Amino acid sequence: MFNLGDSRIRTKLYVAYAGAFLVIFLVAGGIIHAQVRNILRRNIENELAKTTEALRTMVRATVDVSIRNYMRAVSEKCLDEARYLHRQVKRGRLTEAEAKDRARRIFLSQTIGRTGRVYCLNSQGIMVVHHKRSLVGVDMSGLAFVREQVRRKEGYMTYEWKEPLEAGNRSKAVYMTYFEPWDWIISASSYREEFAQLVNVEDFRQRFFELRSGRSGYPYVLDYNGYLLIHPYLRGFHYRDYDSPGLGAVARRIVKERNGHFDYMWRNPGEQTLKKKVVYFKDIPELGWVVASSSYYQDFQQPLDAIGYVMLTALAVAVLLMIPVSFGIGALITRPIGKLQENFARAADGDFSVRMEQHSRDELGLMAGYFNSFMERLTAYSQDLESEIARRKQTEKELIAMDRAKTMFLASASHELRTPLTSIIGFLKLMEKHFRARFMPVLGPLDPVGLQARKFEKNLTIVQVEAERLGRLVNDLLDLSKIEAGRMEWRDRPLSVDRVLRRAAEASGALAEEKPGIELVVESLAEPMAVRADADKIHQVLINLLSNAFKNTDAGSVTLSAVRTEAGAYFSVCDTGRGISEDERERIFDIFYQGRDENSRSTHVFGTGLGLSICRKIVAHYGSRLVVDSVLGKGSCFRFSIPFAEGED
Repeated sequence: MFNLGDSRIRTKLYVAYAGAFLVIFLVAGGIIHAQVRNILRRNIENELAKTTEALRTMVRATVDVSIRNYMRAVSEKCLDEARYLHRQVKRGRLTEAEAKDRARRIFLSQTIGRTGRVYCLNSQGIMVVHHKRSLVGVDMSGLAFVREQVRRKEGYMTYEWKEPLEAGNRSKAVYMTYFEPWDWIISASSYREEFAQLVNVEDFRQRFFELRSGRSGYPYVLDYNGYLLIHPYLRGFHYRDYDSPGLGAVARRIVKERNGHFDYMWRNPGEQTLKKKVVYFKDIPELGWVVASSSYYQDFQQPLDAIGYVMLTALAVAVLLMIPVSFGIGALITRPIGKLQENFARAADGDFSVRMEQHSRDELGLMAGYFNSFMERLTAYSQDLESEIARRKQTEKELIAMDRAKTMFLASASHELRTPLTSIIGFLKLMEKHFRARFMPVLGPLDPVGLQARKFEKNLTIVQVEAERLGRLVNDLLDLSKIEAGRMEWRDRPLSVDRVLRRAAEASGALAEEKPGIELVVESLAEPMAVRADADKIHQVLINLLSNAFKNTDAGSVTLSAVRTEAGAYFSVCDTGRGISEDERERIFDIFYQGRDENSRSTHVFGTGLGLSICRKIVAHYGSRLVVDSVLGKGSCFRFSIPFAEGED
């Protein structure tokens, strides 16, 4: 049996020092471990709280922009319809009353969410279009928001509105465009509480998951009814559908409390064991959503385990080093060991500047050197890591700011340019109408003033054409920026190819009338076909190609056709025009590039130089490529394919 009293002094010193050091090390290690654990937990909780707030802010901002763009698109679509019908009136195809009646039917057929509608006021605040017939013709100028609409006529605004029999006001949003010829303020409106029905979460799903906490944490979104709208594993589930009552209780509690945080046990799909998590969540009342950010406790348990392993290793080394120094130098050992213990505690608290003094070259001196070398490397790694994190965060902020600035600039620029352009074009048309009606009839052909007046009339026409071209350039730039930024809305649905061709041919009738020497040929389909695409986008591509074909053809024909291929419906627009040289066949798809006319000295500009670039990007969205075959002096053929709708291939 071992008896310490009978042992040699070196054994007693070793056992005494070892026992004392063990107790001190374990107590200090336990305190350090507890402190580090609390610090890591607080840091993770703070990070989760900030991440949740950032997620809510991001979702709110994205939804607001998305809804504003959606309502603007509805309003501007109605404005385009009004302009088209007004042109029909000017061409004598419709009376103004018929055009306005057709416009009303089109506007009232538009819906925004569940109850959102389109209505129209005039500049006196009188309701001219509304789905409630009792309000048509009523003077609404007594309402504050109507007066604001009359004052602004265009743009986005919000206001409070109370329906009959409702207890209180509800927030509403409206986007307005102004059609001056009819004095109509076209307004697309919807309750803000219904915005959730208009939002496509896929628009910001990727950016949403980029804001995550910890290594294994992730964010998600629930609605007030308990459905998971965004989740990396359980999207579309209701909490009643979870395979565990405990997991359903977590979602039920989040939906019930809507703001706060708590700990819970969770098991991801495909995993066998439950693991402890913490979740912070905040609601977005106007959408009826709850944004949550969660993280596993194991994210900060691993650093604690690493600290424990380091401490155990250091303890073992210290105990072993006591054997050679236990012979008479116990007093000399206590001071360096105490210093080492203190430095470890400071390092564990995050002070990487601590260093040990090397008084000798023995084992303690070497240990001090190893500690200093380790701390220097740890400091360098920490500084590099902090620098890299700061640099990436700054870069991310700059990129987000640049993207936001670009989007705001394009939206603001397009709006600010469209407003004066609309006025300019309107006044030019009015000037031309009055000039021809009042001045030209009283001026004779030999009158010198008459010669100057005809020159003025010609210049007025040139200004009007260039103003309309500038308007098309603004619209093309906005479309191009939406496609490049990935914000273009794609409303894909099954489309009859025959109907697509007929619609494009009908829309190109005016082009054929302007050039009677050119025949528009629409080849009949060999068999019925249907594709899945956005009708407006495909129509935009075909109209652009047909317009270019007519512009570059003086005589002959323009042919529109579609045939069945393995890739889908293969569309073609061919002409017998001037053709395109081989070195230009790819350059014509570049932004702002306009082809040369090899057979003419004319400097006439045919367009903005954006149409073909936009067409190629639209076609690329459907996995195809817009290509051209051409022979100088004989004509050109533009071709692309669109995949079939489900069941067609």
